[in-house]
Amino acid sequence: MNPVSPICLADLAPALRWSKPEPVTTESYLGHHRLGDAWWHTLPLARVLEIAGSTWLAANLARLAVEQWEHLSLREALPSLHSTPVDINEIGEPVRSAILRTAGDWDTLVDTPLTTLRAWSLPPSCGVVDVVSTVMLRVVQPFGTPGTGGTVPSPALMQEALRTVSGWVPTEAPQHVHDALNYLTDAVGSPPASEAPPPSSRAIRTLRALRNQRDEEPRTARPERSSALRGPDGSLRRPAFSPARPGGSSPEQPHPTPDVSAPYAGAAPPAEHPLVDRVDSVVRSWSAPQRLLASQRLFAAEPVSIRDLAHQYSLDVAQLRSAQRDVEDRLLRWLSSPEGAPLATHLRTVDEQLGVATTVDQLVAAHSEHTVEVPALGVPLWRVLLVLFTDRRAQDGWLITGDPGQLRWQTRQLLAGQPSMAEATMRLTQLGIRHPVAHAWIASTPGVSIRDDYVHLDSPPTAEPSPDGRTVPPVAAPAATPEPRSPTTSNGLPIRRRTEGRSQQPARVSTSAQCFRAPDGRWWHRVDVTADQLNGAPVGVPQGYAAHLGLGPGQLLCLTGPGADLIVLVWRDAPAFDSLRPLLRRLDARPGDHVFLTVDGDRLDARRLAAADVPEHPPTSRALHLIGYTAPASTEEALEIILRRISETDQTGPVEVNRVLELLERRGDSDIAGELRPALYATR
Repeated sequence: MNPVSPICLADLAPALRWSKPEPVTTESYLGHHRLGDAWWHTLPLARVLEIAGSTWLAANLARLAVEQWEHLSLREALPSLHSTPVDINEIGEPVRSAILRTAGDWDTLVDTPLTTLRAWSLPPSCGVVDVVSTVMLRVVQPFGTPGTGGTVPSPALMQEALRTVSGWVPTEAPQHVHDALNYLTDAVGSPPASEAPPPSSRAIRTLRALRNQRDEEPRTARPERSSALRGPDGSLRRPAFSPARPGGSSPEQPHPTPDVSAPYAGAAPPAEHPLVDRVDSVVRSWSAPQRLLASQRLFAAEPVSIRDLAHQYSLDVAQLRSAQRDVEDRLLRWLSSPEGAPLATHLRTVDEQLGVATTVDQLVAAHSEHTVEVPALGVPLWRVLLVLFTDRRAQDGWLITGDPGQLRWQTRQLLAGQPSMAEATMRLTQLGIRHPVAHAWIASTPGVSIRDDYVHLDSPPTAEPSPDGRTVPPVAAPAATPEPRSPTTSNGLPIRRRTEGRSQQPARVSTSAQCFRAPDGRWWHRVDVTADQLNGAPVGVPQGYAAHLGLGPGQLLCLTGPGADLIVLVWRDAPAFDSLRPLLRRLDARPGDHVFLTVDGDRLDARRLAAADVPEHPPTSRALHLIGYTAPASTEEALEIILRRISETDQTGPVEVNRVLELLERRGDSDIAGELRPALYATR
C-alpha cells in the first residue's frame, strides 16, 4: 500500500460518516491531542499512523465499533475485510485461542454482528475489544510502515501490558530502563490513563500505589501496611494483568468494602496524640460519603476518581461530587475556626521549619505525630499535611515552595566560586533552604557536584532571562532573601485565605477570553503554554470559567487529570491551577503550544495543539487553531464556527463580520480578531 495514499479513516470505515460526532471525538475513542477535530474525514491514514501509531488506532477503533456499531458485523463496518484473507495461525495468543474456541474461523468472526460477538463466552484473559482490535490492526496496518512478519498480538493487550509495566518501573530505575520504556511507549502509541478504556485497570492503580508507597513512606512504616500487591507478612502477590471486566470479579479484595451508610465506629486515637485527635474528631463528624472521599481521594497516595468510587460502592456520582465540595468547604472553615487553630498553627510552624525545599522524609520526621495514623481516614497525619501545603510543588522527590526552576537557578548562582560545604550551606540559608537538607539539595541540583568537601559548578553561571524578558546578570553570592509567602488565613494557613466582602459578580464564561464552547456543550479554556508553566508555575484562568465550574473566592476544586494526577484549581486573589506541570509533561507540551482544558464533574480532560506548524497555515486557519478547531474551513464558515464557540447558544441566521470582531475584542480575544482581519479584507 502506498504510504502517501490519500485514503482517510472514514473511507476505510464508512460508518464514521453517519456516526454522531460527539462520542467519536472523545479520548476514549478517536480523540487525540496531536490530531485535529474530525481528522478521520480529512487526514490521510498514513499520516495518522505516523502520529498516533497503528496500535493506538486499532485499539480505539475497536472500542468505538464494539460500543457504537454493535448492530453491524466487522465486515459491514470495514468493507475492506472482503478482500483481506487471514490465516488464523498468524494471530497471536490469547486471541487466536479465543477465536478458535468461539467463532472457529476468521470468516465467521468478521461476519458475526458485534452485538452477538459481545455475548460470546470469551476467556478471562481476552475480552471482546482485544479480539476486535486484532481485526482492526489487520485493516489499518498496511497503511503504515511494513511489518516484519510473524504473529500479530492484540493491540489492546499490548497497550494494557505497557501501561502495567510503566506503573511497575520505579522512579529510581536506571536511565537506560526509562529510555527503553519511553521508546516502547512511542512505538506502541500507548495513551495516558485518561485515554484508557473504562473500567480502569485495577492492576495499574495498585502498581502505582505500591510505587508511591515505596518512594514516599518512611521505611519504618512500610512493614505495618499492606497493599493489593503485598500481604500482611510483606510477601509479594501476583497482580491481575487484565483490567476489571463487567460482570467479572477481582481475584482478591485487598480491603473490605466499607458500609458507607453507617456512622463511623472506629477506634479513637490515643490521648497522647492531640493533633491526630483533632483531625480525627472533625472527620468523624462528616457523613460516610465525605469520609470516603477524604480517605480515598483527597488524602490518598493514589487518588481514586469519583466515577470509580461510585461504581465500587454503588453510590450516585452527583452525590459524591456534592460531598467533595462539602468536604473542601468544611475543611477550610474548620481550619479557620478556633477548633482548627492548633493544626493551622502547627502547619505554619512546620512550614517555616522545613524551609522552601524539603523532602517527604523531612516532613515525616518533623513531628512525632506525623507517622500516627488518623483512624477515621486510615492515613498517617503527614499525608493530611501534605495536601494542606498547597503552596508546595512536588518535583523529583522534593517539596518546593515557589518556582522550582527559579530556585535551582538561584542555587547555582549562590554556589559560584567553589565554596566549601560549610560555606555553601550558609549561603543556601539566604534562599530559605535549611541545614538538614542542604547537602542533599546541592547533590540533586543539575550542573553542581561535590568533590573533596567543596562545591563545583560544571560550567560558569550564566545569565538567565526573567519572566518579563529582561536578562538577569549572574552573581556570585547575592544577598538574596526568600520571596514573600503567599497570603494566609488569620491562623497562618498558607494560601488558604478566603476573600470576604466582594460584591462584584464574576463574568460569565461566554464573555471570558480564551473560553470556547464545543458542539457537545462543554466549555474549554485555552492555555498558552510558557516555560514557567512547564516548570510548575500557577496557571491563571478567567473568573468566568472558574465560576462556570462552581468555584468562588476562597474555594478550591480537586480534579482528576490524565494519569490520575490530582490537579487543584484554587481561587485565592484570582482563580488559578496550582500547577499543571505533570499534565503538560504528559502531553509533551512545549512553550508556545496551546493546551485546551475542560472539566466534566471531577475529571479534567486536556488536548494539545502544537504551535510548530501553525505559522504555515493561512490566517483563517490560525484563528481557528486559537479556538481549538483544526478542520479546513472557508472564511465564511470560520466566522460561523467562531461565533458559535463564543456564544452560550447556537447562533442562526447571517453572520455579521463586525459583530464577531466586536465580541472577540470585548472578550479579550484580540489575537483571534487580529488573525481574522487579513482574511476578511482579502475576501472583500
